[in-house]
Amino acid sequence: MKVYICQKGFKLMIDFLQELLPDDEVLACAPDEIATHATDADVLIPTVIPLNEAELSLPNLKLVQQFGAGLDSVNLGSASANGVFVANVPTAGTGNAESVAEIAVMHMLLLSRRYADTCQSVKDGKFATPTGWALKGRTALIVGYGGIGREVARRLSGFEMTVQAISRSGPKGTAEEAAIPLDCHTTQDQLHSLLPEADFVVLAPPLNDDTRGFMSSEEFGLMKPNAFIVNVARGGLIDNDALLEALKTKGIMGAGLDVFVQEPCDPNDPLFEHNVTATPHIGGATDLSFQGIAKGVAENVRRLGRGEQPLNCVNLEVVKARS
Repeated sequence: MKVYICQKGFKLMIDFLQELLPDDEVLACAPDEIATHATDADVLIPTVIPLNEAELSLPNLKLVQQFGAGLDSVNLGSASANGVFVANVPTAGTGNAESVAEIAVMHMLLLSRRYADTCQSVKDGKFATPTGWALKGRTALIVGYGGIGREVARRLSGFEMTVQAISRSGPKGTAEEAAIPLDCHTTQDQLHSLLPEADFVVLAPPLNDDTRGFMSSEEFGLMKPNAFIVNVARGGLIDNDALLEALKTKGIMGAGLDVFVQEPCDPNDPLFEHNVTATPHIGGATDLSFQGIAKGVAENVRRLGRGEQPLNCVNLEVVKARS
C-alpha cells in the first residue's frame, strides 16, 4: 500500500514508518500537492493543514490516519461520506503525552525564571540577575485531564506545587488517576472559580465546539495579574485578541505557547512584542513520541492491508453503515 505524509520534511517520521512497514511505500508530498501527487494513496497522514473534499475523495483512499491524537485537520463528515476511515493514536502510552507534558513544564520554567531577561543579562555581562519565581508553593490549574493533562500533573507534583485539574466529566475513579497526586479535580463548570487561584493555567483539552476560543476576555479577566498561561494543545482554544489585550494591559504576566491558530505562526505576530515564550508545535516531536506513534500508525496500515478494521477509528460505524 502507499502511505502519504501530507507534509515534506518529516524524515524521522518517514524513516520510523518505513522500517515498520517494509512491504509498503511511505512517501511525502506538500499539502497543496495531495490531489495531484498522491492520487494513488491508500492512506493519508495529515499534519496541521486540513484535508479538503478533493483529497478525501481520492480513488484509492481507505484511511486517514492521524499521526497523534488530534483530529481537527480532518472533516469527519466528508471522510465518512466517501467511505474513508479516520483514526488516531491516543497520546497515553506512546511517549506523545509524556513529551508534550515535558514542553509544558519547559515553558513554565522559562516564564517563571524570566529566561529572556537572563539571556539579556548574559549579553550585558551582568550576573545574579534577574530574580525569578520558584515553582514550589505555586498553584497550577490543568484544563483538560486526558493523557497529556495527567502527564503534566505527574511532573508538576515533583515541584511541590498545588496541582488542580478540570475536565469535562470530572474524576473517573480509575486506578490510573488515583496514582497521580492532585489537590483538586473537578468539572469544567468550575473553571471560573479556580482561575483566580492559579499561578499557571496549562491548557491540554481537545479542540472542539465546546472548547474553541473558551479562553476569552472573561477568563483572562479572572486570572491573577502575575499569572501565566501555557498552551500545549491547540491554538484555537485561546481567543487571540483577548490574549493580546491581557498581555498589553498586564492582565497576566505572560504566556507560553507551543501551538497557534495559524501554523506555521507569523514571526511578526504582535504577541511576540510581549512576555511570550514560543515553540513551533514541537511538544510531541521527540524520538520517543515518534517511535510510539509510528507503531500505532503502522499497526493500522497492516490491519487495512489484511482487510481488518483500524484501531481507534472515530467514524467506524458510519463508514460500515454506508458500505
